[in-house]
Amino acid sequence: MPIFGKSALQRMLGVLLVLAVLSSSAGANTLSNIACKDIDYNAIILEIIDSLPKGGGYEVRGSRVALPVISVHQLGGRLGLHVRDGHPSHCTSATYALYMHLVAHLHNSGQINLSVEQIRSLQAVKARPDGTPMQDGQGPFWIFNANGAGAAAFLKHTGTGISFRDDALVHARPGDFLKIFWNENVGIEYFKNGGVNRRKSERGHQVVFTGRKVIAGTEMICFWGSQKQGRTKRGKRREVRYFPAQPDGKVHNGYGEVCRPRGDIKHMIFSRIVCMENLASGLEAMRAKANVSGEEDNVSPSAFVDEFLLSIQRLPSDHGTLDRMYDIRPAQNIFANR
Repeated sequence: MPIFGKSALQRMLGVLLVLAVLSSSAGANTLSNIACKDIDYNAIILEIIDSLPKGGGYEVRGSRVALPVISVHQLGGRLGLHVRDGHPSHCTSATYALYMHLVAHLHNSGQINLSVEQIRSLQAVKARPDGTPMQDGQGPFWIFNANGAGAAAFLKHTGTGISFRDDALVHARPGDFLKIFWNENVGIEYFKNGGVNRRKSERGHQVVFTGRKVIAGTEMICFWGSQKQGRTKRGKRREVRYFPAQPDGKVHNGYGEVCRPRGDIKHMIFSRIVCMENLASGLEAMRAKANVSGEEDNVSPSAFVDEFLLSIQRLPSDHGTLDRMYDIRPAQNIFANR
């Protein structure tokens, strides 16, 4: 894990004096002052992005994705964390690895303190101890990985952040996690067409927002993530899918920062980390809810289930339902008093 220098500390002086009330009550539309430290997590996230390698390959088939690995070591008489990035990657494995780099930095510096059980629950695994494959919505990584709004769901469950829609990009900040929808679908709908089973699939991308640019007269949304260059149809032409965000003019397959025309994007959900101090208690609450079903402690990484995220693997939903489930609100309602 890199040691962050003066640039991070300078950027962290622009602190967030914000806290989210993560509830669906009528009075939850403004920021609230509850016990969170004044830390600009977005700045730390951008520092981590700067430290990560580029490329590594992209693989859309989950069976070939190398999931990030969290290892534990001794650090001055306490447990320290180290994150090994998985390559090749896909969009959610990359953003989850980035999130775990943030967790490791905060834990190793003593700003948060996780137990061995909580660290184990954050491990990205493909199967339960008995060999049963994991599914979207089961445990932290597979919540992050799910269709719909995985990052928003995880921040909601742990009480560590806020999620909002900001099409005008007035309140979105570089370092916010961003779920992009390329079409209108939420989840997957199976149906018969001419006697053949078909499906309408959500098409999206989970990334970290880095800004907005105008390239060759076209408005672009720029972000860091894991993606693969290709071509897409715009009007009557097939054009490159991603545009370079950096002066070197490269679009890397795997980790990297790119831009995409705003016109390609149907919906955006921003998720901002504001209170990592809640992570330990949030993970403990998830474990406690999981154990209500009789799960044993040693399978807690897969025991907590987000039933909604599990359900949309076969049944479609909609954006209004997403907003209600995970307290995703219009940005102007959240930031009205700032």
